[in-house]
Amino acid sequence: MKMRVSQLKPEAGLRLIENVNGLTKNPIVPKDTIITNEIIDVLNAFAVKEVEAVKADNSEKLMKKKAKNHQIDPISESKQNDKKLLYFQQHYQEVVKEYKKEFQRWQSGGTVDISIIRRLVIPLFEQLEKEPIHVLFLQNYIENVQDYIYHHAISVGLISGYLAKRLNMNRGECFQVTLAGSLCDCGMARVNPGILNQNIINNDDQREIKLHPTYSYKMLQKIPSLSTSAKLAVLKHHERIDGSGYPLKEKGKNIHLYAKIIAIADVYHALICNRIYKTKVSPFRAIEIMTREMFGKLDVSVLQTLTNCLMPLSINMLIKLSTHQIGKILFIDHRYPTRPVIQLVESNEVIQLNEQNDISIKEILNN
Repeated sequence: MKMRVSQLKPEAGLRLIENVNGLTKNPIVPKDTIITNEIIDVLNAFAVKEVEAVKADNSEKLMKKKAKNHQIDPISESKQNDKKLLYFQQHYQEVVKEYKKEFQRWQSGGTVDISIIRRLVIPLFEQLEKEPIHVLFLQNYIENVQDYIYHHAISVGLISGYLAKRLNMNRGECFQVTLAGSLCDCGMARVNPGILNQNIINNDDQREIKLHPTYSYKMLQKIPSLSTSAKLAVLKHHERIDGSGYPLKEKGKNIHLYAKIIAIADVYHALICNRIYKTKVSPFRAIEIMTREMFGKLDVSVLQTLTNCLMPLSINMLIKLSTHQIGKILFIDHRYPTRPVIQLVESNEVIQLNEQNDISIKEILNN
C-alpha cells in the first residue's frame, strides 16, 4: 500500500513492494528492500514523498530475528574490523619491506627471483581477495614518501590482480596479472637512482624514466614461470589507447588486456598517494580524473570495473569533505558514482554531492 515517507518507521518491519525510481530506468531503491533509517535518509535525500510498502511477512521477520540473534555487538564488530585492517596493514608493510630489499639488490645488478616475489605478493593478494575493503586504504600505509616506489609496486600488483578477478579471469591469470603489476616498474632499478626522489624532473630525466618498461621487460623476459602475456603487460603498461603512451606508441587493440589493467591500477594508485612533488587525491577524485581528464587514454571497461569495485566498498564509510566536515556515505547512485549521498555526522543533514559541485570528498577515513 502507498505510504508517506514522513510516516515510515524502521521498527515497523516494512518492505518495499515497488521500485523507487528516479530519472533513469535504474531504481534509486529496489523493491523488496527492508526499510531502515538509512533507506529513509536516501528517500528524503531524493525528495521521495510516497512509496509502496507492506509489512514484511513472517519468514522475513524470522530471518531478521535470526540475523539479529547472530549479530555482533557494533562496538565488538568495529574492533574486529580494526583488527583485520591492522593485520593486513602489518602484513602489507612486511611485504613492502622485503620488496625494497629485492629492489636494492636489482640496483646492484642482481636478477629478479620470481619465487621470492611470488612468495611475497600472492599470499597478500589472497588476503585482499577475502577482504577487498583494504583496497580503499592502500594509500594510507605509506609512512615515508621516499619509499613510494616500493609501495607503488605492491599496491599496483594487488589492485591489478583484484581487477583481473572482477573481470572473471581464472585463478592462474589473476596470479600472473598480480605478479606483472608488482614487477612492472622493476626496471626503475636500472634508472639513475638520483632521479627517483627528485622534486623536479627535467626533460633528460623524463626520457630516462620512460625507458623503465623496456628495462623491466628485459629483466623478466627469460623467466619461464611468467607468461608471455604478463611480460607484454610489463612492457606496455604505459601505452595508451589513443597512441600517446610509451615506449612503442601502441594503440587500442594492440595493447594487451593485462597491460590495460595494470595501466589503470598504476594511474589510480599514483593519484591517491602523496608523493614528493604532489599531494594525494581521494579515490573518488581519482576516478573522476581518470574518467574525464584521461578520456580516450584508458580502457573504458576496465576503468568501469575499477569504479564498480571501489564505490560499493565505501558505503557506510566515514569521509572528510573539502569543507572539512565529516560525513557518512549513505548511498551511491550509479549515474554519479563519485558523487554519493552523504549524511553529515555533526548535523545529520543529508546532502547529494551531485547537486553540490563546490563540495568534494577529500579523504576516506579509517572508521
